[in-house]
Amino acid sequence: MPRFMLFGEGNAKEQAFCEQSWRVGTRADDLLCCIYGRNRYLERSPRTVRVNGVDEAITAAREHNVDTVIMLAIEQFQAGHVEVFRAAGFRVSGVSSSGTFLENSKVQAKAFMQRHGVACAYSEPFFGAAEAERFLISNWADRRFVVKASCYLDEIAFSCSVPDTLQEAIDAVRRLSAHLEDIAAPPGLVLEERLEGREFSVHVLVDGADYKVFPMVRDYKQLLEGNKGPNTAGIGAIAVAADWDPDLMADLRSRIIEPTMDGLSREGIEYRFVLYIGVMMTSDGPIALEYNVRPGMPEFPTLLALAKTSGLEMATALQDGKLSSLELEWEEAEPYSVAVTLTTSGYPFSSEGIGESMFGLAELDEDVWPLAECMPDEPNPTVSTGRVLTLIARGKSFQEARERVYRNIDRIRFRGLYCRRDIGDLTVLE
Repeated sequence: MPRFMLFGEGNAKEQAFCEQSWRVGTRADDLLCCIYGRNRYLERSPRTVRVNGVDEAITAAREHNVDTVIMLAIEQFQAGHVEVFRAAGFRVSGVSSSGTFLENSKVQAKAFMQRHGVACAYSEPFFGAAEAERFLISNWADRRFVVKASCYLDEIAFSCSVPDTLQEAIDAVRRLSAHLEDIAAPPGLVLEERLEGREFSVHVLVDGADYKVFPMVRDYKQLLEGNKGPNTAGIGAIAVAADWDPDLMADLRSRIIEPTMDGLSREGIEYRFVLYIGVMMTSDGPIALEYNVRPGMPEFPTLLALAKTSGLEMATALQDGKLSSLELEWEEAEPYSVAVTLTTSGYPFSSEGIGESMFGLAELDEDVWPLAECMPDEPNPTVSTGRVLTLIARGKSFQEARERVYRNIDRIRFRGLYCRRDIGDLTVLE
C-alpha cells in the first residue's frame, strides 16, 4: 500500500515528480498520485486517482493508508492545505502558510535578505504607483530597474517586467498597480536594480538542520530567441549533472545559501522543503534575486531527468531530518538535459490558441519525456493552457539532448504552436 500521496492539480511539475518516483529506485508502489485537474499521462496510470478537492483527497489518503502527503504548489501553501492535512493526522512535505512570505511578499523577502546579510540586488519597496514613478524618474539615469509585484501572481504578464526605457518602466508600474487593484491583491511592488551577468536557478533541499544543493540549472524566461521579448513563466531550461566550480560554489554558499539558512533558524521559521533561489552571477560574485518556496518549472523536471535518487527518498530525508545521510546520485552516461516548452500563439498575453486539438503525441520517441500542463485526453489531447507541453531529453552533450528534443517537437502539431529554437544551443553553461 502507498505510504506517500502527491496531491495537486496534475500539472507538468507534479507529473515529473510522480513519474520519476515511479521509475527510479525500488519504491514505485509507495506513491499515490491524487489530482484535481487533468493530465493525460497521469490519468493513464493505475497509481492515479482524481478528486474534487481537499476533503476527497483526505478520504483517498485514508483509504490507501497514506501517511505522508506531498505538495508542490505555492497556491496550496497559501491556502493552508499543509495545515489542513496535518490536522487530519498526516505528515506533510510542503511549506506552512507562515513560511510562504519568502515568495508571496517580495517586500518581506528582501527585508529578510538584508537583515541576514544575504548578497542581494538593491531594491526599493513601494505601495503606490505615483511614488514608484517618482523614484524611477529620479534614478533611471544612473541605473535600470526591474518591476516586480510583491505578492505572488500566476499571471507572468504582470508579475515581472524587465523594461529597457524609463517610459517602459513607468508603463509597467501603472499596468501592475491597476492589475493589483482589479484583482483586490495587496498593492505592494518592488523596483529591483537590473543586474548584468548569468542567471541561474539554485534548488536547495532544506531539512531544518542541513541542506544539499542540486546541480546547476539555467532557465530561459524570455519568449523570443536570443533572450528577447516579454518574460514568461519559463520557456525552457538546461542542466548538467556535474560538479560546480569550487570557487563559485564556495561564494554561493557563503554569500547566499548559508546566510539564508541562518536567517530561517534565527527567526524560528521551520522549513523542510525545496528552496528555490534565483541567482545572478555578476562580476562581483553571485547575487540573490528572489526566493521561491516551490521547485521551478521547467527547471525542477530538467533536474529530475538527471536524478538517480528517487523524489520519495528526498522527501523522506527532508521529513525525517536526515538529509546529511542522503547521497544524491546523478546520471553519468548522459549528464546533460534540455527542456523545451511548447506554448500557444497568444502566450503570455492572451488565450488565443486554447481549445485547439493536438496531434502527434503518439509519435514521440521513448528517449524524450513529455510533461503536460493539465491536458485533457478526450477525445483527443486538447490545448487548455498557455504553456502546453514540455519535452525533456538527456544526452552526452547539450547538442545531443537538444537534437532529441527538437526532433520530437517537429512531430507535434496544433494550430498556433510556438517554441524557442535556441534552447540549449551551447556547449557549456556560459
